[in-house]
Amino acid sequence: MIETKRLILKPYSSDFAEEFYTKFQNDKTFLEDYFSRTLSVTKTLEEAKLYFQKKIESCQKNEGFYFGIFLKESDELIGHISIREIDWTIPKGELAYFIFNDFVGNKYSYEALEAFRDFCMNEKEVLRIFMKIAPDNIASKKVAEFCNFEFEGLLKNDYRKRQKVLTDMLLYSFTR
Repeated sequence: MIETKRLILKPYSSDFAEEFYTKFQNDKTFLEDYFSRTLSVTKTLEEAKLYFQKKIESCQKNEGFYFGIFLKESDELIGHISIREIDWTIPKGELAYFIFNDFVGNKYSYEALEAFRDFCMNEKEVLRIFMKIAPDNIASKKVAEFCNFEFEGLLKNDYRKRQKVLTDMLLYSFTR
């Protein structure tokens, strides 16, 4: 568990799989451009529970760390943050996050990203964290830059929005 001034970041647990599923499905239009793969494997509550179980196992194997972002005052789930596909020979991994649409605009993403970045660096001893951000995702670029991630370059034709439209991505990283 990671605690900040307003948030608690909790490792994935089957305890909040149903809440995640409900909020994720309610926000699918908002999230489908960059979390289409997750949407495609969590179409039902049973699929979401299986997805959570796989992420919990991934965490146990040190392959990735998946956390829910919760408001400290109410314990309400407001988002997700993770580092995945960790290459321990470097060590490095790809970071991804989202805040559910109802909670956007409160700078929760800044707070969660800084805390999670520090957890990965200090507790898990990851040396390099990178994020891929779409050029039109101005908010995520601002969050990355505010949290001291450096722009490294453009990845041409690197991602498929909604698993259809090929798009470029910007590469940001944070290193020790």
